[in-house]
Amino acid sequence: MMKIRFVGAVWFGLAAALAPAARAQTRANAVALAALQAAPQPNAAPRRSWSGTGAIVGGVGGGVAFAVAFYHFTHRTGASNNSTGTVGGTLVGIGLGAASGALLGAFVGSLFPKDP
Repeated sequence: MMKIRFVGAVWFGLAAALAPAARAQTRANAVALAALQAAPQPNAAPRRSWSGTGAIVGGVGGGVAFAVAFYHFTHRTGASNNSTGTVGGTLVGIGLGAASGALLGAFVGSLFPKDP
């Protein structure tokens, strides 16, 4: 029991000693970041791209591809399959595929500008 109290006292002592330094470091970082902000360009306009369309296409395509793959991995011929495991694996595949496909599609779509 004595060791637990000692460890708690050490953690409390470290927290009490280091808290002012952490607050000072946070203020210094905020000042440094404020000084490094870029000046806005007066004629800068956001570039239109196909990122939204790419995210939708990539999300749907990735969801379908991963659903088929995870169904294939969770439903094996000759094994004792149950619908809970097969449906659960397929849903996990849909989620992972849709999320990763949407991110990849948005990235690839952002590389192609829309014509003005």
